[in-house]
Amino acid sequence: MAKNTAAKFVRPDADARQAEAAKTTRLRSLRLAKEAEDAAKAAAAKLEAAAKPRPRARTSPRPISPDATT
Repeated sequence: MAKNTAAKFVRPDADARQAEAAKTTRLRSLRLAKEAEDAAKAAAAKLEAAAKPRPRARTSPRPISPDATT
């Protein structure tokens, strides 16, 4: 019995495509790492802002409207 063996077609630009895919993967991982770092900084800043005591605003007494006197 003869085995069905077919040569796998290899594109002439396969090496270039593989190099481009590796480059894209590296850039994507760098971008994701930067986004994670930025998110961590934002969360730390948010916690720091929440920990600071805020000055209380003085409330003014309600103005008496002319309609309310009757």
